[in-house]
Amino acid sequence: MRTRRPLFNLANTLTLSRFVFAPIILLLVQRMDDPDFAIGTWKISLAVLIVLLVAILTDLFDGMVARARAEVTNFGKIMDPVADSTFFLTLMFGLSACRRFGDSVSLWFPMLILYREIAMHILRRYAALKGNAVPAKMSGKIKMFTQSVATCIFFLLVVIRDYTTAHSASGSPISEELLQVLVLILCTYTVAITYWSLIEYSHDVPELIAEYVGTEPGVKDGDGK
Repeated sequence: MRTRRPLFNLANTLTLSRFVFAPIILLLVQRMDDPDFAIGTWKISLAVLIVLLVAILTDLFDGMVARARAEVTNFGKIMDPVADSTFFLTLMFGLSACRRFGDSVSLWFPMLILYREIAMHILRRYAALKGNAVPAKMSGKIKMFTQSVATCIFFLLVVIRDYTTAHSASGSPISEELLQVLVLILCTYTVAITYWSLIEYSHDVPELIAEYVGTEPGVKDGDGK
């Protein structure tokens, strides 16, 4: 008899926690738009960085916990990438709506990522309907790792900028213009690597379609060659 694993185990709870962190970081990012850098602004920036780090740690440990405790579930496999995408999409929408960074972060950045996630959902759903699963790709892991590191570095610089501006008479060595350029680079990079990942995942589509119609990839119906 096959052993049933509980749905809401520790690993899945860590995964689902990112859905909770998403609106929290959105609210915090929206409060980072004080153009005068009033005293206390750096605390909000620090809170954003802390929430970001905690969310990334849940992504790092949920898979490790699931394997260590033998709690790997199909639910967890499905929800992990969805939780990642939801969190970072919410963060990018927050940056585009923030008056401080809105001029650098076009609304098209999160929209393009949203379109990619819809395409991935269709691909996964198409495979699932035929009893298949879209395996994890190295590009997806690279996307998540580099995106997390770059985002953490950016918000660390924001914290340093806000703290030194509030507490140093000479001002901050990090200019607001530099942050504007960095957030533009970060968003551009995120969109680029996200679509690179989609292209790699889309390589599975011919095989899935071929299995569905009962032919080999590249072979037309009625063509035995």
